[in-house]
Amino acid sequence: MAAYGSRLSVPAETPTKGALRPILWFLAGLGTYGLSAAHGPMWADSSKLTIYALTPYVPSLNPGDHPGWSLIANLWFHLLAWVSPIRAAHLLSACAGAAAVALIWMVVFKQTRSAARAHTTAAMLLAAHAMWWSSSLAETYAPALALALASLLFEGERTFQSATSGVFAGFAAAVHPLSLVVTFPALVRQRRSVSLWTAFVVGLSPVWLGLFQTMPDPLTGHVSGHAASWGWHVHAFLDPGRAVQGCGIVVALLLLNVGPLGLWGLASGIRHLARPASRPELAVAVVYAAVLCLYAPFRLHLMVLFFVAALLIAVAPHLPRRGWIAHIFIQAAIYVLVPLVLTAAGHDSLGVRRLSDRNNAWYFLCPVKAAEHGPARYAAALLSAAPHGAVILADFNPGAVLALVQRVEHVRPDLHIVPTAVDDANGSSDPAQALAAQIASLSTAGHAVVLAGRWAPYYHPRELERRFGVSLVPCGPGWQVTGPQRAATPRQPPSRG
Repeated sequence: MAAYGSRLSVPAETPTKGALRPILWFLAGLGTYGLSAAHGPMWADSSKLTIYALTPYVPSLNPGDHPGWSLIANLWFHLLAWVSPIRAAHLLSACAGAAAVALIWMVVFKQTRSAARAHTTAAMLLAAHAMWWSSSLAETYAPALALALASLLFEGERTFQSATSGVFAGFAAAVHPLSLVVTFPALVRQRRSVSLWTAFVVGLSPVWLGLFQTMPDPLTGHVSGHAASWGWHVHAFLDPGRAVQGCGIVVALLLLNVGPLGLWGLASGIRHLARPASRPELAVAVVYAAVLCLYAPFRLHLMVLFFVAALLIAVAPHLPRRGWIAHIFIQAAIYVLVPLVLTAAGHDSLGVRRLSDRNNAWYFLCPVKAAEHGPARYAAALLSAAPHGAVILADFNPGAVLALVQRVEHVRPDLHIVPTAVDDANGSSDPAQALAAQIASLSTAGHAVVLAGRWAPYYHPRELERRFGVSLVPCGPGWQVTGPQRAATPRQPPSRG
């Protein structure tokens, strides 16, 4: 094991080549992801995370709050003070993704001493759908993976090496706890290192400092950093009943990320595998894939990234130079052709919720986000159409976008946005009744009420109209509520006597 991680620097045939190759891979990643990166606000977590970074929202024990992200993104905003925070958050992911591509080259080269395997691995990560997608908009995955790979690069027996490796692994977990899929085998190998575990605890401080104080969530106002939050996440996102469906989705995502030439490279890597030390990485990757089969499908296209990265490190795939160059272009073509075919065949919804001006096939399957302006147009239209002093009741997907645009662009301060009001109502035994009660209370207080959408599973528009006498009038892309005086109690059916 001493030979496995005994050097901090990356070995190379010559110092010039050893330094130049990861730099070139970083530039390749920066060009790819930087040109693909979104310019405006994106749906859901991307907008939420940007709001967290603006605060910054740290520390927190909630696994969905990602306090490590909040800290580094807030520092990043100060470095790019002349850039809009929305754009800067996207560029942070692009730079982190590029760093991850360069770092995985260095890690694989350090472990195998094979430039061909390092090139193939870097090319496969560069073109992996989850890597490209998460590097094109504000997300935690690319920064967490880059930090995790830095931890592997510094793995070694010297005190400085183990301490540096530990602090990177700890902070990676503070950015996204599932980065442990990549770092866990190395942590186990160094389990007797006091310096590593001390540094790991220090790196994890954005999380455990939440034991002493946690501020309210900047988006919702809830204080969610407590033990019950972990139980809620397990209950909400893990379901053994979807194991079969989830297995199919995970396999499909693996094929999408790896591609035809990537499968060849992985097969070649397995056939020539001569590193017993890679077996723990492979075992952890397989266990993680099994957990993903139980997870909520709408996050799997991103969460599979840690599985892909762990698999690449464990196998160290091999393709000839023409092979890995062709792989990059073939993957890019797949990401365009697949949504194009699905859209032409009328299957662009992918069976999931449609949001304003969003083609789901293009949004989820094509990682390029530079031309995605739907969320910005939606927010601008609704914020301009809402009556003066109105309260906008939204669910998380559009609510986070509305809250971010109002805050960053300083528009419509007269409006009050409740970004998760609909989600909270759906947590009750009678969601329509809970939503109607909110409408009645606000209307009684003299506020105009606007719903951010009318997607039936969330907003229950027919129930509101049928049971509570509410009318929904178009208000830009939203719906203004009229007739709220009857929303407090259900309408009674007429007597048949």
